[in-house]
Amino acid sequence: MQVRERELQEQKKHGEPGFPMTVYYNDFTQYVGEQIPWHWHEELEFVVVTEGVVEFFVGTEDFLLREGEGIFVNADTLHHVVPHGEKKAYMFSILLNHGILGAGQGILLSSKYVSPYVAEAGVRYEVLRAETVLEKEAVGRLKEIYRIYMEKEFGYEYALHNLICEVWFYLVREKWGNRIAGRRGRSVSEERIYRALEFIHAGYAQPISLEDICEAVNISKTECCRCFKQNLRMTPFEYLMTYRVNKAAEQLESDNETITEIAAHTGFGSDSYFCKQFKRYMGCTPMEYRRRSGKTEEEAADCLANSCREGGRL
Repeated sequence: MQVRERELQEQKKHGEPGFPMTVYYNDFTQYVGEQIPWHWHEELEFVVVTEGVVEFFVGTEDFLLREGEGIFVNADTLHHVVPHGEKKAYMFSILLNHGILGAGQGILLSSKYVSPYVAEAGVRYEVLRAETVLEKEAVGRLKEIYRIYMEKEFGYEYALHNLICEVWFYLVREKWGNRIAGRRGRSVSEERIYRALEFIHAGYAQPISLEDICEAVNISKTECCRCFKQNLRMTPFEYLMTYRVNKAAEQLESDNETITEIAAHTGFGSDSYFCKQFKRYMGCTPMEYRRRSGKTEEEAADCLANSCREGGRL
């Protein structure tokens, strides 16, 4: 089964309660639409490209990352990743709560070297091109984190903690230094787009018009469209459709519902409209997508019947 996309604003806590750090291997062919959609989360994130080239979007900025290059993305920062070029792309992501770096509130390490740089601080991201010896060493430590995490030998948590602290100290000492002066909130445009996306996220299964989005954010239609174009490079309608299609694709992979039911539950008014939009964005029909993911309509119907017989959810 394909890897399910993360939520736009992630509610999931990454890692374990006692050790809030985890590592993901990202094979874009296993993601809906072969891309990591716009999202943000409260964890810090480090990414390293292991093969191919990816286009990384952070807010209104974007750049290419090639094999052996990486990036740090701060907490609560909207970002999006797509493969670039014809070659397949692969990368790994390290997500961690910043508490693992500072050993807790009130500790000097946290107040001096961590808190000033996270969340709404001036640093939103930092690209690691591995062009200098120190930068290459930092990327090398991230690769070592990936290896150790996957092997999980005795004491691996200590090794991961030490390595990520070394990478963090490199960024603070060599990249940021004293450049953080006070805390920076989101721009007006960014705040509006976050609120608009939260509104769509909560109500995508119901009919949503441009007027509804504007009313939720308290802006005009012109300003709403401008914010979407500036921050996401798409119109509100395009975002709504891609989000609905993504949610429908998830359900086609994992749910026991029929295509008609999925269309209704993801905000599409009819089967025909659902199929038209799904093929437009995914390049195949919902039925074809379900077959590729290993479950036919008949199998889904059988699963649903079994679920009902066993007292499962409808």
